[in-house]
Amino acid sequence: MSNSYINRSISSDSKNVKAFNLPDKCFEKRVACTWRSGNKLTIYPRSQTVSKTPTDTSGDKIINIRQEVLLFTPILRKLVNESNGTYLSLQKAAEAAKTTDNQVEFLKLSRQYRSIIRVCIESLQEAAEKETDGINKNSLLSYITIFYSVECIWHLCEILFIDNIPGDVVLPFLLEWVRFHFPCHEQIAAQLLEACERGSEDHPQYWDTVVGMVVQGRVDVARALLKLHSATDTNEFKLLDNSLRTMPIYSVYAGASTGEFTITWKHWQAECRSKLGSRMFASHPKLELIMKLIIGDYSAFESIRDKYNSWFDLLGGWVLYTAPWARRHELSSAAAACAGMRSAPSRTHLDVILRALLDGDLHQVISEIQQISDNGWFATHLTDMLYHCGKLKILDKHQTDVTNLLRDSLVLEYGCLLMEHQSLWSVGLSYLVSCPPEGPRRAELMLERLPITTEAKAMRVVAEAKKYGLLGVAQSVCTCAGARALCGGRAGGALCWALRARSPALCARAAGAALRAYTQAEGNATLPASDLLLTAGASMLLADELLFLSKYCDFHRLYKNREFKKAAKLLVSLITSNIAPDYFWETLLLDSLPLLESDEPIFSSSDTFEIMQCLELKSKDLAGEKADLLRLALSRNLARTLLEDVEKEE
Repeated sequence: MSNSYINRSISSDSKNVKAFNLPDKCFEKRVACTWRSGNKLTIYPRSQTVSKTPTDTSGDKIINIRQEVLLFTPILRKLVNESNGTYLSLQKAAEAAKTTDNQVEFLKLSRQYRSIIRVCIESLQEAAEKETDGINKNSLLSYITIFYSVECIWHLCEILFIDNIPGDVVLPFLLEWVRFHFPCHEQIAAQLLEACERGSEDHPQYWDTVVGMVVQGRVDVARALLKLHSATDTNEFKLLDNSLRTMPIYSVYAGASTGEFTITWKHWQAECRSKLGSRMFASHPKLELIMKLIIGDYSAFESIRDKYNSWFDLLGGWVLYTAPWARRHELSSAAAACAGMRSAPSRTHLDVILRALLDGDLHQVISEIQQISDNGWFATHLTDMLYHCGKLKILDKHQTDVTNLLRDSLVLEYGCLLMEHQSLWSVGLSYLVSCPPEGPRRAELMLERLPITTEAKAMRVVAEAKKYGLLGVAQSVCTCAGARALCGGRAGGALCWALRARSPALCARAAGAALRAYTQAEGNATLPASDLLLTAGASMLLADELLFLSKYCDFHRLYKNREFKKAAKLLVSLITSNIAPDYFWETLLLDSLPLLESDEPIFSSSDTFEIMQCLELKSKDLAGEKADLLRLALSRNLARTLLEDVEKEE
């Protein structure tokens, strides 16, 4: 049998049905399939009849088809791990926000998310530059495109819904967003200004760059570029420069009200229209175009639409020259104006999302970003951020608020996805437990199903389960690991797991196995896990066998430290307690022999009588030459102790 993983899919018809090409014509018989964990589908041949005679199945194959998970790519695991830390910090901040206003902390965490995305993009770019394989390089470039869009959307969402902007005037932040994500002509402008040469208009992209700086609101840069023109000293250039220089800039901290600024702005635009209407710029079409742009002429913006890849490039300039005092809710009409300009290419997925954002339709935004092929990372974290900021309110068709359900469903789905990965499962666990009550229940079920191949992983699973209060899972894993250790003949390891599980039955079995291994060993045998038993504490009471093993280890420790009196007293208590297993009586009784043969009596006469009585009662466990040797030693020790007792009485 062979396992094949098919990662590629092709669209087969207008309904966008996914079809998979199965290799090697492997199924010529009837085919059956079944779902497995982690969105895996197993396809296998199914016989039509059941035959008792063996048949040739050499041609049969099992095909495992799984979803290609972008986040499981090694280079993107850093994104998953680092964003998890920010997610957990956000949950703590949200808890603190119940008593105090924590909006500043929310903004800080949002910027952390964007920083993580930027680092991810840089890592992808570095990997793409080093990659020599064409297919892998194209994959990395597609990842870069995805996360560029993610960061662009998150940044705009931060401006519109997360940041607490003074006066709610978004223009400065909108211009910053456009300049950062759509840096049109920025490189050319830098080159021209660095050269600082008169006659720069000879550069083929000079005028496009000047216009681009004006559209992006970088008026100072545009003025500096115009001064590099050979005709900069003419009246037309001076008039344009004066208009750009005197353009009012709204600031909430300037001390002027919105009404006062509006009057100043309209007066400035009236002067610009007057200059334009006087036909002063008729001989200079480029200067006339710039004048039309700064008075917010729609046809002027429409005429330069072909120079840009999208309407986003024009959005900041359109708001700047038509309504610089615009609030968040007024951006919808500006977006509609820019998106409706002629020569616009076909709408992209990014177009739809940004339009929905500017329209304030977060329901559509979340619906659309779920279609981005990043396996839910973006939808989960952005929805969680908006939810905790109090900006999210989603109503179903019955006008019922389902915001909590939406947020929890996305987090749970994302957590379950990560739980399927062999090294990201602990990250997924933290998402699941943050959505009670269903999350912890899912975490418990999925944690129990994790394949545990090593003791190190078992330890980690137990630690994570205890961390989140899933004590039933921790006990179950410990019990299974202990049973596996017992089957492998590792009594010491089994004893450790039994104590962690606090299972009386497993403790009894593990202690019994340790005692049996000790009795069957030849030469200098050692008791397993003796150091562990020294610190077992109250856990020794879980089973009689464990208590006996612990005390027997204490006996060996005292004997090794030459504390013979204490060792003898403990040995007698073990013998008289009658909790030793039947197979261990021979070993226990013979342990008294070296102490009986010491130069000075260690056992008292009463202790000697106790051992002699036990020897007779357990004659079936210790007989023959060993029993005779022990009886002789007991008799000699009894004689010595009786003489000492008589001498003391005299």
